[in-house]
Amino acid sequence: MNHAQKITTALLDIDAISVSYAQRQVVHNVSLQLLPGEVGCLLGPSGCGKSTLLRAIAGFESIRSGAISLNSEMISNPQSTLPPEKRNIGMVFQDISLFPHLTIEDNIRFGIKHLSKDSQFKRTQQLLSLVGLEDYTKSYPHQLSGGQQQRIAIARALAPKPQLILLDEPFSGLDAKLKESLVPQIRSILKQEQVSAILVSHDQNEAFAIADKIAIMDRGEIHQWDTAYNSYHQPATKFSASFVGRSKFLPAKTTCDTCIETVLGNLRSDEPHGYPAQSEVDVLVRIDDVQHDLNAEHRATVRKKNFHGSYFTYELELTDGVTVLCSTPAHAAQQYEKGDQFPLKLSMEHLVLFDR
Repeated sequence: MNHAQKITTALLDIDAISVSYAQRQVVHNVSLQLLPGEVGCLLGPSGCGKSTLLRAIAGFESIRSGAISLNSEMISNPQSTLPPEKRNIGMVFQDISLFPHLTIEDNIRFGIKHLSKDSQFKRTQQLLSLVGLEDYTKSYPHQLSGGQQQRIAIARALAPKPQLILLDEPFSGLDAKLKESLVPQIRSILKQEQVSAILVSHDQNEAFAIADKIAIMDRGEIHQWDTAYNSYHQPATKFSASFVGRSKFLPAKTTCDTCIETVLGNLRSDEPHGYPAQSEVDVLVRIDDVQHDLNAEHRATVRKKNFHGSYFTYELELTDGVTVLCSTPAHAAQQYEKGDQFPLKLSMEHLVLFDR
């Protein structure tokens, strides 16, 4: 992205930054922009540099190259790092870290002691109401559930009205059912306060539920900074395609500007794929592109079968040894076991191709 194209209204502007520990580069040449009120997510496997990037934004890590600006003010470059406490950035960590000896009310007040008693009281009541815990003013953290504690941690981070909130895997200690209800609640709280946020996560369902934009990271680099929808339907790289959603790659050959030939037959795209005829490519095959069909002309061998309650997933090996994934309802009349022949067809309108 060149400087002429840059959106000047970005709240957070990360411009080609790199972060190293000793001689090892952990974040490499990363750029992204977060607009006011936007919720972003750094999504990727463990050890890909997400938390290091978050710590650099917070001011806990210095950067080797590039620059970070907040509201058009330079807060980090290789020569200087504005201290974390001067950045007007709120932080929420994985371990929640509420003060156990303080009441819920005093926990929220902690960062706004400089305000008048009346202003402190009003802001605390406003936030308790926002997170739906106004009845817990005099309670202590140990009297709250994990989800309630996390909502209080968010309220405490919001109290001083920061420009940006950073959340480092804040839901990882919570059970799946609680997470499902809490994540949309947190998004709604951030939106009501009109505060921008960046969340670190390795869970794509969490990222999809909370973020306006997702940075898909691997080995210190961002592969794609885009909406959740585009990350899924228009992956920019093979890594993005394989990390988001459940998918496999099927070898193919292009036969016309919208057609390809695969071991499961010929497919036609709704728009030109951009490859010359006779190109050797890999086509992205999502789990929902593969359909069980008793009348299909193609068969695959069941290699694995997993039960998920309402549905099964099958890993299926094709005649050329490549595998694809398919799911079927758990109550379907026809069930398959390892080694069985599974009738399948591909149903794809939009082809996503990569160089072989």
